[in-house]
Amino acid sequence: MNIIQFLFANWDSVLVVLAFLALIVVLVKRGETKVLNKVLFGLVTQAEKQFGGGTGKLKLAAVSDWIYQRIPAVLKLLFSEKDIENMIETALAEAKKAWGNNENIAAYIEPTTEIVVTASPPEVEAIAAELKAEPGTIVPMNEK
Repeated sequence: MNIIQFLFANWDSVLVVLAFLALIVVLVKRGETKVLNKVLFGLVTQAEKQFGGGTGKLKLAAVSDWIYQRIPAVLKLLFSEKDIENMIETALAEAKKAWGNNENIAAYIEPTTEIVVTASPPEVEAIAAELKAEPGTIVPMNEK
């Protein structure tokens, strides 16, 4: 009963303290979002490399698991599962832009293997046909 009387007597002070605490939570959450976005960019890129295309739900689950292993317990209280999923989707959109603009990142995700073989043009065509290679992926050295 004394607590209720105290709250009624000091409602304005209690309201100011609650508003201040809410402001602190929002500021911490916004500041940590920037750091989390950088971490998520790396994790999304790693998931794309590890699991490849067409495995969206698997990659989302893996990145969610990885991020929950890495963030401090306090941040787990501030960010809901939906918040984390939204941040992963945002990081994925940014990562896709970066993958398209940066050949080094694209090569990291999908490394290509180049094998040099000495062969005549007819032999190269025969090798390409046998491997069912896409046109232009196997070319004689003098055309490259």
